Amino acid sequence: MNRRKLRGFCAGLLLFAGAIRLLPPAAGQALRWPEPVAALWENWNGEVPRTPRVWLLRVLPAAQDKPDAAPEAAEPDAAAASPQSAPEEQAAPPLAFDAAEADAITIAGACTYETDKRALLTQPSALDFSAAGPKVLIVHTHSSEAYTQETGWEYTPSDTLRTSDPARSVIRVGDEIASVLESRGIETLHDTALNDYPSYNGAYARMQTTIEGYLARYPSIQMVIDVHRDATADAAGNPTGSVVTVNGEKCAQVMLVMGTDEGGLEHPDWRENLANALKLQALLNRSYPGLCKAIDLRTERFNEHETPGSMLAEFGSTGNTLQEAIRAGHDFAEGLAALILGLENG
Repeated sequence: MNRRKLRGFCAGLLLFAGAIRLLPPAAGQALRWPEPVAALWENWNGEVPRTPRVWLLRVLPAAQDKPDAAPEAAEPDAAAASPQSAPEEQAAPPLAFDAAEADAITIAGACTYETDKRALLTQPSALDFSAAGPKVLIVHTHSSEAYTQETGWEYTPSDTLRTSDPARSVIRVGDEIASVLESRGIETLHDTALNDYPSYNGAYARMQTTIEGYLARYPSIQMVIDVHRDATADAAGNPTGSVVTVNGEKCAQVMLVMGTDEGGLEHPDWRENLANALKLQALLNRSYPGLCKAIDLRTERFNEHETPGSMLAEFGSTGNTLQEAIRAGHDFAEGLAALILGLENG
């Protein structure tokens, strides 16, 4: 055996072992040898390298990055170590609200009923997401509502500030909401039928039939979100819109429109719907200050009697752009996901 060659090989291994000691503990625990030691010996040229050769090892990402974990934690069992085992998601903390958050929300609108915002916000929710199946249904009673056109987002109008193109109407905002909810593990249905064209009249009656059809097929649905675009104008009749900067991006403001039974239609549990809307708006105020307008409490019911979590949401107005409304829809959906996941763990 060539002693010089053996000495060089041993010196190289010592240098390599020293380099390993300089790695962080989490990386050191994940080292894997891609080649057998016999192959290293055959390829060794008898010289001690100045630096370790990175091709000698593969550093795999640690399964969990917990700096404060015990240094001598027990080895996971075979099932947990299997590559097919998905990491367990951390449960969202249970929801808790206080009186100050209720006071920060304004309730306006034509309804004359008095409401106790503090009591409604802090009362337990009647929503139950324990059943298997879809939890949220997104609909568009006025599905052709569109926004002020901008370069790259043009559309063919079906009427003034309306279009039958679902990629350029409020349906596109619903797509964004559904996408965010699904990404958070919340099974969501999105009805994209053109409900208000060619006839605008009778849209709410048609949508009630549509909603009840979904509820009959999917009794797990707890929330129906009716996505709209508001219509506002200045003194000259020009469309206007409300824009707010949230996390560095300009987006349309959101207004929750909540119904009651004051207009004569049966809606005995409207306070429960309002309580859940208050919870959602409180969460949105925490993460996206300025996104929400005052809650608009109305004498109509807007089909919100169908589930305890139903609500109508206006994403911007005629003067906003679709991109601004989509950004608002994204933030709204993040808050809605926080509400649902928080109630599931409450």
